Amino acid sequence: MSDGANVKVKRFSIGAWLALVAAAILLLGSIVQIAYRYTLPTDGWSVMTDDAVEANWIYYRNLVGAPSDLQTDDVLLAVDGLSLLDTATSEPLPAPPSWQTSQTVTFLVRRGEQQLELVVPIVHWTLAAVARYNLLDPIQFASLAGSLLLLVVGWFTFLRRPEVPSARALLLLSTAVAATYISTALPDGLSVQFDPVTFWATLFYSYAIFGVVIAPALLTFALLFPNPKRIIQRHPWLALLPLAYGGLLFLFLAAGGPGIAGWISTLAMFVLAIMSFIHAGFNQRDPTSRAQLRWALTGFVIGLSLFLLNFPLSFNWITNPTLMILAAVAQSLAMLVIGLGLAVAVLRYRLWDIDVIIRKTLIYTVITVLLAMVYFGVVILLQSIFEAVSRQQSPVIIVISTLIIAALFAPLRRRVQDFIDRRFYRRRYDAEKTLAAFADFVRDQTDMAALTAELLRVTEETMQPEQVSVWLNTSGTEQALWNSERS
Repeated sequence: MSDGANVKVKRFSIGAWLALVAAAILLLGSIVQIAYRYTLPTDGWSVMTDDAVEANWIYYRNLVGAPSDLQTDDVLLAVDGLSLLDTATSEPLPAPPSWQTSQTVTFLVRRGEQQLELVVPIVHWTLAAVARYNLLDPIQFASLAGSLLLLVVGWFTFLRRPEVPSARALLLLSTAVAATYISTALPDGLSVQFDPVTFWATLFYSYAIFGVVIAPALLTFALLFPNPKRIIQRHPWLALLPLAYGGLLFLFLAAGGPGIAGWISTLAMFVLAIMSFIHAGFNQRDPTSRAQLRWALTGFVIGLSLFLLNFPLSFNWITNPTLMILAAVAQSLAMLVIGLGLAVAVLRYRLWDIDVIIRKTLIYTVITVLLAMVYFGVVILLQSIFEAVSRQQSPVIIVISTLIIAALFAPLRRRVQDFIDRRFYRRRYDAEKTLAAFADFVRDQTDMAALTAELLRVTEETMQPEQVSVWLNTSGTEQALWNSERS
């Protein structure tokens, strides 16, 4: 038992302990600040900000359920005569004297074209309100659940591979992302605006953390994965430069520096991380490292694709409510997908299966695009023909188009799969052809010498080993039938 304990202690080097302590501080800090916010006075509503209407607080859900004159979409202008315009992220404001539990305050709100004064009770948060906020909103639930799963992935990977530097960077990355979403378990609002400690803690976990921790951890991971860059192998301390820069950025922002510096730094480090992955793709030669990169890059591509769903949502390109919810839920899982890809790559678990995933994804993406083009082409063509003849539309066209797509699916899938195998998976394609031919040969072959020779030929052609030998156990002794060695 003592030997096993000693082995475990040795696995946690100084670097591993530092990463573990930093991650624990980030996580505990987020939990403590959200627990503290739970005790603060509040109006009990969830709010959102909208710069387009020059207002900080727009009310849209009464979470606590206390009787109130507020209504959904009321725009808050002032509290007890204190203007709240253009103060969302500048600095905390002094709380009105009546901002206490069981008291009431007077809100000046804009409702449509009217300005109204409303008496609003001040209450405490309740567990039911917290549950209502996090469980009934599918977007909030997906974001929080995805971040917690990412947290589990990051910690599990670190505990399995604490000696791997990239696992430590992944621990910081996953913990920082989870801490950000944990900080959203309660809505921002006046309770944050009126409390200095909560204001600055929320500002850090909701904004500054991206440039101070998340982006530096991602860049550090990219520099160390799947193997540290050559210059880092010679000078390991260089891997800490992104994290050191994050610390300096934190001091700069805390001293009153413009917030735009954080966003520019975040974007720059994300770009550098992608460039580092691309560089690794050109320089890694061993199969394991290349498989690790495929997993990491596949997770990145899918995750960033999900994240880009923010744009059609932000610019109202999607108007269907159901599609909007689905898109919002999908984009909230972007970081989880990225984290899963990185975790599998670091753990080196079932690395080679990524080729199957990529191949199937490529095949069915092409099929979906082709069938969609055929479907809409047939619908438009038949619709124009039918309208020219009968001058009216018919639901029969949809039925006919659906039947055509169903009939085309199987042959189209075979052709697309055959094309992709020949174009991108040539060795696998040739191996399948060779093995199929060998199966036909074996079915009718009875000559052992000919069968053995064909087996050796197929093995060399498909597997390309350095040496191939076939042995036959005859009468309790092993007899070599054939031996082939590559020059």
